[in-house]
Amino acid sequence: MDPLINGIEIFRHVLSQYSWTETNDIVEAKSLLDKLINETRGLVIMDFLDAGSWDSIEGIEIKDNCLVMKWHDYRGKIENVIDKEMRSFVFPADLYASVLHFNELRIINTERAPIILLRGYAMKDKEIKKLISNNAQEFNFFDDNTNFSKTAVARTQDAIEVYYCINTPIFSSVIIPKRIGLSSSDSKKILYRVNLIDAGLRLNKVKIALEDEKLTDKDVICEKSNSVRRVFESILKVECCYRYRQINVKKDYSDLMLGDLVKEVKEFREDSIKSLLNQIVVLANELSHDSGKPVTRDKGLSLVALAIVYNQLLTGDINSNLNPHFKNML
Repeated sequence: MDPLINGIEIFRHVLSQYSWTETNDIVEAKSLLDKLINETRGLVIMDFLDAGSWDSIEGIEIKDNCLVMKWHDYRGKIENVIDKEMRSFVFPADLYASVLHFNELRIINTERAPIILLRGYAMKDKEIKKLISNNAQEFNFFDDNTNFSKTAVARTQDAIEVYYCINTPIFSSVIIPKRIGLSSSDSKKILYRVNLIDAGLRLNKVKIALEDEKLTDKDVICEKSNSVRRVFESILKVECCYRYRQINVKKDYSDLMLGDLVKEVKEFREDSIKSLLNQIVVLANELSHDSGKPVTRDKGLSLVALAIVYNQLLTGDINSNLNPHFKNML
């Protein structure tokens, strides 16, 4: 089958051979992706959270529990002088690849076609450098100004290698068939939606636990409230990615705490939402630390309810305006 015409059918055929729709096993994930790339000859679309887009995947390898996905790999290829010069105008490096510390692959069957989402773990600069700087004579990072990725360039004796390093633990890339009518903006919206739906499900799970009238153990209430705090931090980190043209986060993902995140997003919120954020911070601090304040189930329920409301508001914002910086430019 022709992947340019029959991409949906190829995706369905490959995915039908797997009984699962999500996996945290990197070997399983690579096996599926290898089969898909083989069947499509690599002619797929890979979109990213910043609306970046690849028109193919040439190959995948596993390196220290990371997926290294190759977009263009000219290393070892025989090119005549003219072809290489022409190619170098567009792709001056010898390798273009993405690096993801693998966490999860998830298959979603949409109305148009099955799609594949990828989520990784957070990575710090030293971890990225250790992974890809072997034999490099020169190694540099460049901030992508997206708050969820950065570019690393390694120069070896024989090649220049460019790595798109996804260093946040959220769904940040999606693989779809070609020519199905989805733009990179559509993919971006799907990724935001899935991340916030997941957060909402986690919050609802805590809400159900806190609604148990028999729950009186203060340590358990604090534990559940601390879960809300963690989920809410992840929601605000998604918002920082959403506002990447407005916010330039300096710290690594894993170093960002609730106070840092609220400070980043508050500037772009009206007074009523700022008040909601303040209430969340106060309750989260009371219930997550040894504050000396009374610990009650009602406080925990208030905290999770406020976090759910904020998650819904952010979802609505993204659905109505995928590019919030444009609003400020008008």
